[in-house]
Amino acid sequence: MTRLKRFIQTALILLPLFIISSSVASDKNNALAVFYVLDGNVEKEYNTLVEHEIQKLGFVMADPHHRVNDQYEAKYGSTQLDVLSFLPAVNDDLVMKLFNTDPRLAGFSPFNMLIYKKKSDKVTHVGHLMPEAMLDILGITDESVRKPFIDSFPPLDKMINDYFKSKGLKYKTEYIPYKNTTEKKMLNFEYTFERDEDFDIDEYLEEFQNKFELAFINKKYLIAGYHNFLETDNAEEYMEGFDAFWTYSLCHLSYSYNIFDTDNARPDAGLFAPCTMYIYIQKDSNKMVIGMPTLANVKNTLQVTDPKRTKWMDQLDKEIPQILTSLGMVAVENVNPLKETPKPLAVKEKKRVVAEVKKPTPVKKTEVKQKEKRTTPTETKTERTQTIENGGNTVHITIPKPPEVPKPVKVETTNSSALDSRSIKFSKRVPPGYIPPEKRHMASKPKNTMTKIGEVDKGRISTYLRAPYMDVNSAKKILEKAGFKIISVTPLDKKKELTVIVFTDDSLEKFAADTNTEFLASMRLLVDKKDNHISITNPLYMAKAFMTKNFDERVPKATLKKITSHFMGLVNSKEKLKFQLLPNYQFMNGMPQYKDMVQVAMGDDLLENIQGKKQVVFQQKLPNGAVLFGMKFRKRTQKFPYRIGTNNAALLPYPVLIKDGKAYIMDPKYYISVMYPLLQMSEFMTIATIPDAIIKETQRVFRKKR
Repeated sequence: MTRLKRFIQTALILLPLFIISSSVASDKNNALAVFYVLDGNVEKEYNTLVEHEIQKLGFVMADPHHRVNDQYEAKYGSTQLDVLSFLPAVNDDLVMKLFNTDPRLAGFSPFNMLIYKKKSDKVTHVGHLMPEAMLDILGITDESVRKPFIDSFPPLDKMINDYFKSKGLKYKTEYIPYKNTTEKKMLNFEYTFERDEDFDIDEYLEEFQNKFELAFINKKYLIAGYHNFLETDNAEEYMEGFDAFWTYSLCHLSYSYNIFDTDNARPDAGLFAPCTMYIYIQKDSNKMVIGMPTLANVKNTLQVTDPKRTKWMDQLDKEIPQILTSLGMVAVENVNPLKETPKPLAVKEKKRVVAEVKKPTPVKKTEVKQKEKRTTPTETKTERTQTIENGGNTVHITIPKPPEVPKPVKVETTNSSALDSRSIKFSKRVPPGYIPPEKRHMASKPKNTMTKIGEVDKGRISTYLRAPYMDVNSAKKILEKAGFKIISVTPLDKKKELTVIVFTDDSLEKFAADTNTEFLASMRLLVDKKDNHISITNPLYMAKAFMTKNFDERVPKATLKKITSHFMGLVNSKEKLKFQLLPNYQFMNGMPQYKDMVQVAMGDDLLENIQGKKQVVFQQKLPNGAVLFGMKFRKRTQKFPYRIGTNNAALLPYPVLIKDGKAYIMDPKYYISVMYPLLQMSEFMTIATIPDAIIKETQRVFRKKR
């Protein structure tokens, strides 16, 4: 009896635990997403985990967007969030293998490693969608794809758990149950193009991508990410069956702010952000395939019911297909294109409303004859009637008579000089020093004297010095006459409309080496055929920005004087910043400063690894042993000045520093913005993928040749 009593007591204790563990397991097996809920703000720790640790499992970051909430606050003036970051991750080698079975897997390649914290909360949420939910939305049922994809996530979640424990972070794990009633889970489109013997895939894609991206940008969308699978390390091994394969991370800032922020914010919906759109072309095919999950999935799986938010989701689900259709793409059903041909979806035609014409009542022959005679308009005192016989039907059109033109009234004026004019009189008096509007612009126009060019004027300093157009050879001769040495001459485009001359002198190199500001070791001159002028980087502007608190004006001023005394017709550029702002400059709050360098490589063989690489357009050895070199990028990356203004393209080739066994670049978000000081947020977002592309391409140049 005692044993039985003990058994019952033990069962009563263990049964709830068994029920709880079973419930958690079932939640995990049928979950939309997993969230790790941590005490406090763990942004810094999570960034380290996602950007460095998960690479050990084969996952890489694809265009991360940190602190999106700062952009909300800058644009809209407020935010409900302490942090919101979208950190897309993708396991390239794994998914590229699986693309050969079902390329629709790219609809969540990358997927978001979300982090958010509301200001009203004391906890931070980090998490991701579960692979089973992703596969269900994509419509992938093939176990040869499902199993390896699903199996890649337990090691990722184990690493997350182990990392949090190792840091002593307190957290709990929550699973969001998965239920998806969405009828149309995917948008699928096809586009057929001409492909003849002279077809150049690279030229075609360059033109297509530019047109495609601008179509979305013009509708206020952001190309927040671009991941080209054919440019990854092992693409040759896995992607032989494709001529092109890339994904866009698509975003809409107003949608983003109104969904993830504002009152009753739903930052958890960021699990689906940014929307991944895949595009690929099979080998030798003339058909492009496009696909992405619908936003209806977000609405239904997360039970978003707020009318304001559901309206945004419905709007984008309607608008995105319209943009694709306007580009000549055809909507098709969601099937695996490698196994069956997708059928075009039926286009819903609007019902045409046809006005009903009543048949006239039968009339006697004499009456018909009488009406037939009256086919010309008949006029009455007030209106005209047109009678038309149409296929046995009689139609009467009544035309109102136009009103008569009023007759002018004659007015005779006598002794007009004695009449008092009723016009308003203005005093001729003006305040002292008043300048009339027609002369005001002339008075305020800056005088470009030789002593003011490139110097601080009313607290501001110009980024560039502009002068009338001259060709490359003429510019080189003047630079050499001034005592500068030419390091490189680099055309930035195929037509050579933009050419950058990199130049320096001994004093500039020594100064940069002695002050540990190696990025100051050379200046740039842009020969701009497009806008018919030349632009020279202002050494005083750059020194103030790059030397931060240790600013020394002697050598930069001497360099400036050499430039201004040899180039005639120089004027200050409109691009200016407050001189005292430059040492701590950042594009906006939360964005990088000069000091926030990006380390792109490390090792004793860095200089050796870049030799013979076509991306390296110059190498400049400095007195302190450091090496500064210029980097030329792939076409897509290299052409970003065409989006935000070629006037300032002198920032290219991109400077890279090798020093003490490490390679650094200025963070692209800093360097681009400091060299484009008038850049607006809306313009910056048109090149949202460029900073990450610059980092990736620079990292790649240090890899050893196979």
